[in-house]
Amino acid sequence: MSDQGTYDIEDDDDKDRTRSAKPSGSPKPTVGSTPGGASGAGALARRSTDAAARGANGRGGGGGTGDDGDGDDGDDTGDDDDDLLPPPLSREGHVKIWFVVAGVASAVLCISWLAGARALAPIEATSDGSALVRELGFGQRLAGLARTLVFLPLATIAITFGVLSLAFIRQRPLGDVPMLLARCAAIAAIGMLAWLVPTEIRFLKQSLNVLGPPLLAGGLTMPMFRLGPRDAALATGFSVLGLLLLTLFALVIVWAVGA
Repeated sequence: MSDQGTYDIEDDDDKDRTRSAKPSGSPKPTVGSTPGGASGAGALARRSTDAAARGANGRGGGGGTGDDGDGDDGDDTGDDDDDLLPPPLSREGHVKIWFVVAGVASAVLCISWLAGARALAPIEATSDGSALVRELGFGQRLAGLARTLVFLPLATIAITFGVLSLAFIRQRPLGDVPMLLARCAAIAAIGMLAWLVPTEIRFLKQSLNVLGPPLLAGGLTMPMFRLGPRDAALATGFSVLGLLLLTLFALVIVWAVGA
């Protein structure tokens, strides 16, 4: 019995030692518990850092590209808008030159009136049907000079009204306003030179006196304001309308003062 019991105790002790020598359970592998774990952790950290850096760079680059792209798009849009805008009617230039042209043309006409030019004299029909051109008297010369000096600013205003109306209809910018006025004055002064066309045919002379200035003015608006024939005709029509309105206002003023 005692031997059996001793044997059992020793057997139990061997079993206990065997169980204590065995690990209680297989440990879970960790980053630091396996060989090369530290290097694996470092590699993983470096990958995370590189990924974060790439993401930041991507976001920054994308934002910069977006901003630059937006800016470029805005600039391109602005350039496109500038390209789509129609050119101004009055280009910049030397204003004095056109005022000098207007002054020279007006001076020629005024001198012609003072000199009693035959082309400015009215044509009368005689009893036998022939044309008779009488010499201008001193009073007629002064009256013609006064009409010229009054008609020039009125014609300039009328042509300016026609160009402004065209700009409003076509939605075109005016451009240089002093240059616009100078060119309109030059057009009006040159147009009045149509009165100096020499002819002794009464109907033709009257037609030239009435239709010559607006036709000549309409032809001059094309090179001066870079207009097509249709726009030039439209501007001329509005100019004639403006002159008629000025005449109507003048008649109303004369009627109002009782003259």
